[in-house]
Formats: sequence, C-alpha cells, structure tokens
Amino acid sequence: MPRLVGVLASLLLLVAAATVSLLAPATLAQVPVPASPDDPLEGWRLGGSIQAHRDDYRDFRCAPSVVAPDLTFCRRIRFARDRHGSYDVMYSFLHTRAGTLVYVDRYQRPAFLDELAARRVIDHISSVRGEPVHTSTMPQRPGLPDGILAVWGATELEPLVEARVAMIAKGQVQGTEFLVDYLVDVVRSARERLPIYRFGGGPGFVWLAGLDPGGQNTRASGFLRMTAVDVSAIAKYR
Repeated sequence: MPRLVGVLASLLLLVAAATVSLLAPATLAQVPVPASPDDPLEGWRLGGSIQAHRDDYRDFRCAPSVVAPDLTFCRRIRFARDRHGSYDVMYSFLHTRAGTLVYVDRYQRPAFLDELAARRVIDHISSVRGEPVHTSTMPQRPGLPDGILAVWGATELEPLVEARVAMIAKGQVQGTEFLVDYLVDVVRSARERLPIYRFGGGPGFVWLAGLDPGGQNTRASGFLRMTAVDVSAIAKYR
C-alpha cells in the first residue's frame, strides 16, 4: 500500500481490463488484456458516459481535477489475490461535468511477464484495433526491470526537454502534467536519466509493462499500466 500510494504522486493523474490468459501459465502470471483496447476500466470506455455506471461510481473517490476545474478526477485502489499471490490495482479516470470520460487508466503491481509475453499481448491488441503500433524499449539499467512501451491511435508521446527532466530529478513535479515513464516513477526515471514523455495528440491507447529482469521470474519487480486518453479533449477544458 505505501509503495502504491507513493507512486501516485509521480503518476500525476495517471490515470481495467478482463483478465485473459493468452499465454501459458509458466510464461504469464498475471497479464490482463482489455476486452476492448480502449476499455482498460472494465466497461468504462474513453468517450463514454459515467451515467451508465452510477452504482460503480460510488466506489471511487472523486475530487475536482488540478488539470482543469471543469474536470473531475476519480480513483479506486483494489487489493486482490490469485493463485500467483497478491497484487494491487489502481483504477483512475477523468470525466467532464457532463460525465464524458476523457482519461481512463489501470495500473497493477506486481504483474510478472517477460518480453515474449509482452510482445504477444501487444500483437493481440494490434489485431483487435486493426492498426499499427509504435513500440519502444527502456534503456537498460543495472538493477532495474526492462520496460516496453506501446502506443496506438492518435496519442503522441512527446519527450521532455533535458531542462525539465533536471527539474523533475530534484522533485519538482507539476500536478498539471500528464507524464509517462518506464518506471511509473518520474522522479526516479529522471535521476536514472531514463526517457520521460508527455501525453499529446488525440485519442489513443498506451500499454506499458515493467518486465522481469533477466528472466528471473520475480513478480515483485514487474508492473502493468494501460491508459486510454484523449489529450485533445482534455485541452478544451484547460
């Protein structure tokens, strides 16, 4: 719990999915795949309305967003356990006053998968979406998990300039920035001189996984984050 809550500060408003076993259990411990690639929150679709989920909405803690007063930020943390062990999942979203979802996110830790498993999940999502994917991998650092980042749709990831990264390394994180990094910890990424990106563009889907380092089968270091976001819609309220 303390680790997950600590990560929230660096996530900004970082904002689930049906658990589908695409791979053999020996390769995949817990890799949820969206029933729809733009549906990482179990039916809470990007561009959809919260009115269709009035009962579930009560389970979320909501407050005015620091991004814009006309947007509301909601989140819920769930603790679960399966045959592979326990794990934490944070669900987050942003919606307008009219109830339209403009940001939906699912973040899970731990979640073990190796590079082969990750590639197969990415291929599956690409097949469902029927469009190409843009992928990148994290520069390797001793003691850190490998990372893979995949982007579909009109969402763009804009690298931060070095001056901004240096400020983040000092702990100067702005709550109004939508950032993504390979560690889901922008301060640590900045100090490790790893890439940090700002969400941009239009509607799209971003899939990020922290992989098992060296194939050691250690779930504790792995994580999985899925984000459906429309930055162009959010910009209208800023």
